[in-house]
Amino acid sequence: MPDASAIPEKKSPGAEMRRRILDAAALLLAENGYQATTLRGIADAAGLKAGSIYYHFASKEQITVEVLNEGVEYVSAAVSRAVEDLPADADGRTVLKAAIEAHLSALSAHKAYTRASIRCFSMVPQEIRDQTIDIRRDFDGIWLDTLKRARAQGALTGPHTAAADLREVHRIILGALNWAIEKRGGPSRRDHALSDTLLSLLSA
Repeated sequence: MPDASAIPEKKSPGAEMRRRILDAAALLLAENGYQATTLRGIADAAGLKAGSIYYHFASKEQITVEVLNEGVEYVSAAVSRAVEDLPADADGRTVLKAAIEAHLSALSAHKAYTRASIRCFSMVPQEIRDQTIDIRRDFDGIWLDTLKRARAQGALTGPHTAAADLREVHRIILGALNWAIEKRGGPSRRDHALSDTLLSLLSA
């Protein structure tokens, strides 16, 4: 008898269709932005009739909320897992490197969702932002906890970073990492260089 854990879980047709719609929406939001993305465009990209979307989502706004939240959740889970998997006595530089590289890897693995989240957050109506705030706040908390751990274990102790507000350090790191996907079209083989450059700057 086969191992039940090795048998892939079958998704319901409804779940598969929802994913198809979200994938199409993520690509369009990432490439075209919020205003230029329409329900008809999403339906066309998903190979559906426009009216079919309403069986799964009430509106473009609902789709956008899910795409933006998933973009953050993918990165948040990757960073959290990478740091938690380290030994308790890992030095601060190792902690930072693991978090940075996990962040970059997640940006690449889920590029449409992460680009859509980065690009569209400032464009969307306030009611959409309000539905993404909690997930973004949790993500910021994961990074701040990571920076606190890194500082406690020997990183961020240079003359310019030892007294720096960790929230400002977080903003600098996030800006650099998000630039890797938004301006360069996605993380690449240069990411190890970017990681090393960031680590060097954070040691200054």
